[in-house]
Amino acid sequence: MSSVGVITDRKRRFYVVAGALLALWAAALLALSLTVIPDMYWYSYYAVDYTVGFVRRGLAGELAGLIPGENYFLEQRVGRWVSSGAFIIGLAGVAWWIAVRSGRSERRLQLAFLVVILPFGFAFGLLQAGSTLFGGALLAGFAIALASAKSDRSVLVASAVFGLVTAVVTLMHEAIPLLFGLGVIAALVVLANQLPGRAFWGSCALALGPGMATGLVVAVFGRRGVSEALCRLVPQGRVNNPLAGNPTTGDLLSGYKYYVDYQDWACRNITPFYDRDFGDAVNYVGRLGPGGMIVNTLFGVGIVAISIMAIQLVSGVPFHRMRTLLGRRWPLILIGCVLIVPVFLTGIDWVRWWVVIAFDIGIVYLLYASSQPEVDEPPTRTSMRAFVVTMVLLALFPVGIVPAFSAPLPI
Repeated sequence: MSSVGVITDRKRRFYVVAGALLALWAAALLALSLTVIPDMYWYSYYAVDYTVGFVRRGLAGELAGLIPGENYFLEQRVGRWVSSGAFIIGLAGVAWWIAVRSGRSERRLQLAFLVVILPFGFAFGLLQAGSTLFGGALLAGFAIALASAKSDRSVLVASAVFGLVTAVVTLMHEAIPLLFGLGVIAALVVLANQLPGRAFWGSCALALGPGMATGLVVAVFGRRGVSEALCRLVPQGRVNNPLAGNPTTGDLLSGYKYYVDYQDWACRNITPFYDRDFGDAVNYVGRLGPGGMIVNTLFGVGIVAISIMAIQLVSGVPFHRMRTLLGRRWPLILIGCVLIVPVFLTGIDWVRWWVVIAFDIGIVYLLYASSQPEVDEPPTRTSMRAFVVTMVLLALFPVGIVPAFSAPLPI
């Protein structure tokens, strides 16, 4: 590595302070999540098992049920935090690869900081704690495996392992292969772009096929008409749901609590979804209305643009270079984009889906940038200013934690 990329003692002190501030920010978010923000909605991802037969997301409940003891709410709480932990570990792996494994330079260190603070970073993993986060953790690991692959065979093995594990987690959330399919394709196109045609197509089939097949099985054979049976399985218990108490903003910021019965809440807001078909889901999403759809789309596109712009300015690696690689396989990239459309049609958290798109593109871009010569050059005045401004603004306004605007609240 060129000496121009070495961090001086003065700048090292700057990054130590920046790292300490970032750790304090993360600790504050964690404390806020543990003491103020209720987890009740995220419990619902682990509330259903296979007691009434094969239903979508049933594996999540089965795995939560393996926790020793009979405390139902402890099981849901553990599931909620395991998903966040897995995603954050995936982010940490990407940051480590960029800052340490791929080489040492100031720009690499800055990119590692960005991994934490970008809209799909730590705050998103902490506060958007659905079981879909397992898919994000898997994609992060898969992208790292491709970035470190030394042979065609290692890419095929990584693809096969990723595909098999994805097939399992699809039983925890059926949208995982759809949400992260774009990221899988982009990673294979960009990070394994030297693969010969046969190995490339084999890797695509191994990485995407098992998850898509499992998702199809869930869609076709997953039981419906079981909402009443599922409702009876949900125990009663007091849980904090502040929004049900019509609090003011001041109330929320002061830690306002309002307790409701979990069974009543789940039977009103969660179990009815197990009786709905595709058309019902589309009609439900329609409650966003044209205005809500436009606002969510513009905000989401802005999140993707901010993520790409921040990586480009800090790394010095132009995005059009990666875009050129993607363009060589544009039909596949189009397929990756189409895969996520059903999620928008059936799931109301539109901003969350856009953050996942930013993650699909951003993780690949970060790892690609770490292999380019520009990251071994010292930051320019412009890139340094962009780094500082991005870190401050995204710490103050973690835009990735907004699930959607104008969406009906489950209260």
